[in-house]
Amino acid sequence: MKTSDKNYLEKVGENIAKLRREKEMSQMDVCAIIDMDKPNLSAIENGRQNATILTLKKIANALEVDVSNFFLFSE
Repeated sequence: MKTSDKNYLEKVGENIAKLRREKEMSQMDVCAIIDMDKPNLSAIENGRQNATILTLKKIANALEVDVSNFFLFSE
């Protein structure tokens, strides 16, 4: 079964949130580093917002991970 666009966004968001929690960082911590409003990060983590590649790069840098980690899931 192919992953729908919404499910894909949700899975990426779940990975971001999981990595953030593993780093023991709050959404506010990440937002302060990347100069983003908390509602925007929350929307990305909940699959409600499609982040740009540059935004994903900023989040990855803040979490000190490679952006490819956000996409480690099977369809």
